[in-house]
Amino acid sequence: MDWQSMFRYHKWATQKLLDHVESQNASVFHQEAKNSFKSISETYSHILSVDYIWYKRLTGIEKPEWIEFDVSTVSLTKKAFTELHVEMEQYFPTLLDDDWNQVLKFTNLRGDPFSNKRKEMFFTFINHASYHRGQVTSFLRQFDIKGIAIDYIYFTKETDR
Repeated sequence: MDWQSMFRYHKWATQKLLDHVESQNASVFHQEAKNSFKSISETYSHILSVDYIWYKRLTGIEKPEWIEFDVSTVSLTKKAFTELHVEMEQYFPTLLDDDWNQVLKFTNLRGDPFSNKRKEMFFTFINHASYHRGQVTSFLRQFDIKGIAIDYIYFTKETDR
């Protein structure tokens, strides 16, 4: 699968799930439950910060700084996501096929060194967000709110990829 399809899927799934959360009672966004993070808002805070970290690593920055985004409301979360991903949309098309196979060095948040191909790092970035979108769905179920279908197959059905 090409990077463009994966990136469009990532944006579609994240925005679709945020739209669904936004359509619920506003308190759901900060309501606490059992999961990796205390709330949907904290989960999205993590997704955004890690998206930023992976993006910076993909540009060749070995140890980017951790950035916190304003996730005090769903609307501000959507805005932060959109603004961050506009930067990515400008950068990724500049990469040539050989660039995707380039090995980059980076240090994870624990200080462990890594050396991976850019395309492997990109897949990890997309997969990470998918994992946490699943956790948001778990939150919704704990709150007796039905989730929505955001698997890749639904993306292909709803879009022209």
